[in-house]
Amino acid sequence: MFFKKLGTIALSAVLISSLAGCGKKEGVAAEVNGVEIPIESFYKSYSASANQLVAQYGEDYLAEKEPTTQKTYKQLLGENALRDLTQIEMVKQDAEKSKITVSDEEVNKQLEAIKAQLGGQEAFNAFLKDNGLEEEFVVNNLKNQMLLSKYVETKQKELEPTEDEVKKYYEDNKDKFYTAKASHILVDNLKEANVIRKEIQKGGDFAEIAKEKSKDTGSAQNGGSLGEFKNGQMVPQFDEAIQKMKVGEISEPIQSQFGYHVIKLEEKKPAEFDAVKDQIKATLQQEKFQKYMEDLTKKSKTKNYVDPSKDFEVPEEYKNYGKSKQQEAQKESNTAVKEAEQQTNKAANKATEEVKETAEKAK
Repeated sequence: MFFKKLGTIALSAVLISSLAGCGKKEGVAAEVNGVEIPIESFYKSYSASANQLVAQYGEDYLAEKEPTTQKTYKQLLGENALRDLTQIEMVKQDAEKSKITVSDEEVNKQLEAIKAQLGGQEAFNAFLKDNGLEEEFVVNNLKNQMLLSKYVETKQKELEPTEDEVKKYYEDNKDKFYTAKASHILVDNLKEANVIRKEIQKGGDFAEIAKEKSKDTGSAQNGGSLGEFKNGQMVPQFDEAIQKMKVGEISEPIQSQFGYHVIKLEEKKPAEFDAVKDQIKATLQQEKFQKYMEDLTKKSKTKNYVDPSKDFEVPEEYKNYGKSKQQEAQKESNTAVKEAEQQTNKAANKATEEVKETAEKAK
């Protein structure tokens, strides 16, 4: 969707839904603290995403199941649309209490910048047409995203940790902050990783085994060496293993999305406070913000009157919302082909009749 090009803030990652049971309320998709969200807003939000999928993969795609959740894409898009609408309403209400606002002037300035980036008003109009978007819908979403950005920035400043909090976190978590040197051997299965580990423990040369058997070809040619790295630079499972290991130790096989790692820790030095204090500050700030949003969500009274987990109907007029230029062109092409087929069939039928008539006269 257009507004996602502007950099959506993923609040859904830090918000925990507290949704009441679904009843029915005419013309209303949901309520947040008594403020109603019109059903039209749900239809537009859902359709702006759904119609893009339909344009790419066809309408049947919405009925297919996403492998991880086993929910249909229609259900997932509906859930996302409803969650986004209720969350932004909750944030807007809290922003108003905190006097965080975005003026029409700010929105218009940003909109003009976007138009200029696209190539001017005509190009912007063409963009809307190609994506089947109404300008009002785009402007509203732009304003919401600008408000979210300002809201997050303001709240995180308010929740900035003190120097004492940052130092305490460092002292309590020193093992998590380090500079290390290590080598690894990466293989596909646990059995092979265990065999390699035993071979090394019996005196096998780690570097030679890495060159021969590691599927990480980049490090294998250097005997498995990964060089020097800091905490957070490796995949989480690898990082956690290094935190617990002692210099010279050979790890148990560690599984990651790449396979099984046998790690040899060659060097590890604790990071100095000044080197990691900004990182700690950002971590604590994010944790505080997450807690703030969780508490806000728990306090908010949200009622849903649409249940995306069940089949729901979207009026035909909204199914056209988000229709792309390519879809229109395809439709016109299909119509032209159909008309050509009809003309051909008419001509063939006429020729057949003429042949029959000629044959009858010949008799």
